[in-house]
Amino acid sequence: MGCCLDIADTIKVTFFMCLDPFFRIGRWLCPRSRKSIKGEIVLLTGAGHGLGKEVAFRLAELGPVLVLWDINQENNETVANKLKAAGHTVFSYKVDVTNEQEVIQVANRVKQEVGDVSILINNAGVFSGQPLVNLPSHIIRRCFEVNSMAHFWTLQQFLPRMIELNRGHVVAVASIAGHQGVPYMTDYCASKYAAAGMMEALNMELQFMGKKDIHLTTINPIIITTGLISNVKSRFPCLLPLLTVEKTADIVIRSILKEEEEVFIPKRSEYLKNLVECFSRRTRFKILDYVGYGFDPVVITKQPARNGGAEIV
Repeated sequence: MGCCLDIADTIKVTFFMCLDPFFRIGRWLCPRSRKSIKGEIVLLTGAGHGLGKEVAFRLAELGPVLVLWDINQENNETVANKLKAAGHTVFSYKVDVTNEQEVIQVANRVKQEVGDVSILINNAGVFSGQPLVNLPSHIIRRCFEVNSMAHFWTLQQFLPRMIELNRGHVVAVASIAGHQGVPYMTDYCASKYAAAGMMEALNMELQFMGKKDIHLTTINPIIITTGLISNVKSRFPCLLPLLTVEKTADIVIRSILKEEEEVFIPKRSEYLKNLVECFSRRTRFKILDYVGYGFDPVVITKQPARNGGAEIV
């Protein structure tokens, strides 16, 4: 009986593997319609500047209740006040998302003062851009605390209610650097690999639990030009452009509304990643060196806020 069951399961899995390309083509030909988030409670971390700020302004136009978190209270209040003046419902909180106890305390306030968060967007991120041998230990720790560990603290506060209701949406701003190594970004790449891996594992976990109405979206942009660093270069900008915050925010919003699972910005960066992964490490280096996409680490113009929106992802 056990042998027959194994054979049946093998046939079933093989069948789905063969159909997968057709499923992909079908999704491309008939994309999902956009959902409405009017009235939903959306929590956005790193909302005070950069990508988070732009996402906040675009989200507000769609009618949700916005909950803005940022460690920079002044920036966060500025964004919140502008949105409130435009007639939107916004709550703002000063939070260091790397501090687990602080996340717990503020999350409890949100639950009491606003309600159940139905869409959680983990956007906060930091970046240093240093050779590994020059990275101080506190910079490495901070990178992981903001870009990776903070996701666990926010999820542990808001995911249980989503599981209880079997509805919700979790969004993580990861990076192409979470799938492909980049020189002078060892700490950043490692932290974004961790965030992307966590989202993949969580997706599997929710599937095993039968919580198919909780959606996960992982956003993987390439370099966003926000002024954090200068002398960013691209040998073939038509292939790998330097993204603007505005364009990236537009795609983030579209991806949330369509409940897309994994998004690369621009889309062709995913194809390049898949192509490069087919080769040995030496050949991968040659390809990436030929593309000429990156920056000079000695021309970093300023350090990011301790916990602002992801400036370079």
